[in-house]
Amino acid sequence: MRFLVLGSMNIDNTFSVNHIVREGETISSNDYSRRAGGKGANQAASLAKAGAEVFFAGKCGDDGRWILSLLESYGVDTSLSIIGEESTGAAMIQVDSSGQNSIVLYAGGNRQWREDEALFVLSHFGKGDVIVLQNEVNLLSFIMEKAKERGMLISLNPSPFDDEIADLPLSYVDWFFLNEIEGECLTGENRFPLILDEMRKLFPEASVVLTCGKSGAYAMHEGNVYYQEIVDYPVVDTTGAGDTFSGYFLSSIYNNGKSVEDSLFYASKASGIAVSRNGAMDAIPFSSEVM
Repeated sequence: MRFLVLGSMNIDNTFSVNHIVREGETISSNDYSRRAGGKGANQAASLAKAGAEVFFAGKCGDDGRWILSLLESYGVDTSLSIIGEESTGAAMIQVDSSGQNSIVLYAGGNRQWREDEALFVLSHFGKGDVIVLQNEVNLLSFIMEKAKERGMLISLNPSPFDDEIADLPLSYVDWFFLNEIEGECLTGENRFPLILDEMRKLFPEASVVLTCGKSGAYAMHEGNVYYQEIVDYPVVDTTGAGDTFSGYFLSSIYNNGKSVEDSLFYASKASGIAVSRNGAMDAIPFSSEVM
């Protein structure tokens, strides 16, 4: 089974701070780094590091070529990515002393996709392939509709969550990957079991993975609900933890043929390792480390 990540790629500018800056406040950073990121690129890296066959289609400027090269070094096929005149997407990330983060995004090329470009990418895939999507690119409804027409399975992480999510053809989604905030935004419920109950009512054909931070993770699949405690590691930087989780979970289910329970544990361990390191994409462990 092949995975297509049609998604975002960003240059992550990360500032290590004692606390997240408040309105009107100017603070000093203890450290600064420039790394590759973007939810799409992170999830592609996670899938590849987990051992899956993955293609990444992103749109960037010349300033983003090094990100594509980095993905290729992990085993990601980036031949369907587009280098245009737009600058590459960027993120300003603050990471506080407890490892929590705050992120400001600039879309750049991520939101400059044209329909003909998306159709060309999708033409290389068909029934049984998985498309992995997030909410950091434009044309999301169009991409989902065309992927469904081609018989692809659709995985959606509706992040960052905004009002346009409600306009997407969400009934097409085979796998939802949500954190507790996204789960509440979709369902109106703020407790984990109730979020899953409401998701079952709203999308009875879909499977759901719900990550709940230190409270662990749930999966709802084929009428059954599964739970996994966190695999606890010292938290250094939570950036990319959810992307690590989703990539490892999907690879475990579809590439390795593992059960939902095993896949939850595998993904939890991978994301636990990731948060014990600085950065996003480069913090994602390889499968040999997880095993």
